[in-house]
Amino acid sequence: MGVFYSIFSFVKLSTSFNYLEMNEKTILKQEFEDSIAHCQEKIFLRTYFVSGLKEDCDIMMWRMHNSLDYLQKICALNMRIGIGKYMEIKYSFIGMKNFKTENLDDLNKRAGIYPYLLLHPLNKSKEWYDLDESEREKFILEREKVLSKYNNIIENFFISFGIDDQDMIVVREALKIEDLIDATAKLKTMKTKSYTISDKPVFLCIGKDLREILDNLS
Repeated sequence: MGVFYSIFSFVKLSTSFNYLEMNEKTILKQEFEDSIAHCQEKIFLRTYFVSGLKEDCDIMMWRMHNSLDYLQKICALNMRIGIGKYMEIKYSFIGMKNFKTENLDDLNKRAGIYPYLLLHPLNKSKEWYDLDESEREKFILEREKVLSKYNNIIENFFISFGIDDQDMIVVREALKIEDLIDATAKLKTMKTKSYTISDKPVFLCIGKDLREILDNLS
């Protein structure tokens, strides 16, 4: 089994951090960077710049591992080291997906590879779950057909039953923002949309190196 758990953490940097002395800020940022770099050797971890795109968030961190307990420990560790102590989690989404691999190198080639990422929780109606599996599969294949027209877009669904509020999490990545916008608009017109109860809030995230994100924020 190649089941991986994902935690998507949206954090806000406290304004109190900006009142620290420059040398202290530099030390705290470096401590946090070192912690993240160490974690990236053990888990899937990506950082995204969200400031200005969502009023109450600055950074999104996407972490994946095949042990939810271990992933929780990593999240807690990051938040108590360096600048992490000045971060407040505003949103958090948990889901799981079978990537059919247990190799971290393979996983790094299947997710988090494009800079523009659109994420939103998704709740389906009872009517959706009442459909035969073959009918649901037909809708899914139609969706995949739309996305296949774009060379550099990938989409992953993370199931959240029993581990979070939503049914699932939709994560759509693209090399170009124009393709992401166009594909999303086309998906909105599909019949499967009529089985959706809710799919908000929506988060647009831009993949950046952590150092660049922290320097932009402070």
